[in-house]
Amino acid sequence: MKILSIQEYNELPEFEVFLSKVSGELAAAICKKFHAYAELNDIYIGNRLKILKPKIWGYKGTIYKLRVDCGKESARVLFVKTPHNDIVLLHGFIKRTRKTPNRDAKIAIRNLERLKNNVEVTQLSLTTYSL
Repeated sequence: MKILSIQEYNELPEFEVFLSKVSGELAAAICKKFHAYAELNDIYIGNRLKILKPKIWGYKGTIYKLRVDCGKESARVLFVKTPHNDIVLLHGFIKRTRKTPNRDAKIAIRNLERLKNNVEVTQLSLTTYSL
C-alpha cells in the first residue's frame, strides 16, 4: 500500500504543503498513522476514523476522515482508497470547529473529482516528517 498525495501546480504535493504548516509533532503523528496503515496494508476503522457523509456533502464514493490529536492541536485528514489499495490524501486541515467545515469538505470533493480525471499523484515520504 502506498500513501499518495495530489500533485499541485507549483510542483509541491498539496499534502506536503499542509504538513509543512503544522507543528513537527502533529506532522509526525499524522505520518505515524498513515505509516501504520501502509504496514498493515489496510485501513482499520475505529473511533478516530469516520466516513464523510455522501448524502450531506453531495458526492459519490467514500471519503474517510481521520482524526489526529497531538497535545492541544487537532487535525483532520480526508482521504480515499484507490482500486489498487493505495491511499490518496485529498485534504488536511486544522480542526477548529465541531463539524467538518464546508470549505474543507468541498476542497476534498474537488480533489476527488480531480483524481477521477487522472490528476498526477506522487508518493508521500512519511519518513521526512517522523520524529
